Amino acid sequence: MTMPTLRLDANEGRCLLSQEDLRAILSPEIARRYPSRSSFEVQLAEKLGVEPACMLATAGADDAIDRAARVLAGPGGLVMSTSPGFVEFMAAARRSFAAFSAVTKDPFGPFPVQQLVDAIKAQRPQLLILASPDNPSGVVLERRQLEELAETCRMYGTTFIFDATYRDFADGGAAIADALALPGVLVTGSFSKSRGLAGFRIGYIAGSRESQPLIAALAEAGPPFSLSSPAIEAGKRALEVPEETVAGFIEEIRRETALLCSRLRALGCTVSDSQANFVLLKARDVQGLCAELAERGILVRSWPGKEGYEGLVRITLPGDAEEFSRLTAAIPFMEAYL
Repeated sequence: MTMPTLRLDANEGRCLLSQEDLRAILSPEIARRYPSRSSFEVQLAEKLGVEPACMLATAGADDAIDRAARVLAGPGGLVMSTSPGFVEFMAAARRSFAAFSAVTKDPFGPFPVQQLVDAIKAQRPQLLILASPDNPSGVVLERRQLEELAETCRMYGTTFIFDATYRDFADGGAAIADALALPGVLVTGSFSKSRGLAGFRIGYIAGSRESQPLIAALAEAGPPFSLSSPAIEAGKRALEVPEETVAGFIEEIRRETALLCSRLRALGCTVSDSQANFVLLKARDVQGLCAELAERGILVRSWPGKEGYEGLVRITLPGDAEEFSRLTAAIPFMEAYL
C-alpha cells in the first residue's frame, strides 16, 4: 500500500477543528451570507487585549503585510527585514513598488540587532518587518532586543511590524503583549500554524490605541470582503478550541523538534535553535537530500538558486506521532547528504 505524501515543506499545522465544527462552517446558511468580520475582530481583540478598533482581520498574515507595505511604503518607500528571512516580506515590498533592504542574518545565529539598528539609522525605512520566531530559522527576538529596535524605529519614523505567526510554539523570547505595549509597533499573526487553518486564510494585524487611525487606513487598503464567511466562522471557532487541545498540539511539536534536532546533531549536522514548528539544517547536497526524502514520500523546503539560502533545508514538524515516525525513519538515509 502506497503511503500518502508527507508534506513537510510549507509549515502547515494540524487542523484543530472538529468534524462538527467543519460541517457548521460549510453550512448553507453561512455559505449564502456576505461576510461580516466585526464580531470575529471583537473576539480576537479581546483575546489579545486590544480595542476592537485596533484590530483588523485579514486573509492570512500575508494580506496584512501586503496592505502595510502599500500604505506605509509604496512607490519610493523602503521596507526592511533580514535575509535569510520570510520571502513574503520582500515579495510584498515588490508588489507595492517599494524598495527592499535586507540586513544579512546568520541562518543559525541570533538576530543581528546592532546591524538592524545601524541600518534603520542610516536608511530610515518606512517599514521594518521581523518575524519572531523567525522563518526559516525559528530563532526569537528577546524582549530587550524588541524594545531596542522599537525605540530606534520610533526615533527614525519607522513603523515596526512584529510578525507573531509562529509565536504560539515558542517557550521564550518577546511575547505578543510585549510588542503591543510599545508605541509604533504593530503585530501580525495567522491561524495557519498552531490552529492548522492555512486553507481558510485567516490572519490579523493589531496595535495599541494610538494605532487606530493606521488600522483604519489598512482596512481601507483592501477589498471589503477579503475574508470569506466560512473563514470568519472558522476563525471564531478556532478561538474557542479548548486550551488543552492547543497545548497538546504545541507540546507534540516541541517534543518532535527536540528529538529531530538531537538526531541530526548526532550526525554532525548543523541545525537551528528553532522555537517554531520547523527546523532549519545545513546540507552538503541539498538537491540530493530533497530527492532522497521525496523518494520516501516526504517533501521538505529548499530554495534552489536563491542567494543567501545556499545549503539550507527546512523541515516542518508534523505534530503527529505516526507521521513523525515516518520522518525519523528516513534520518539514516539523510546522512550521506549532510
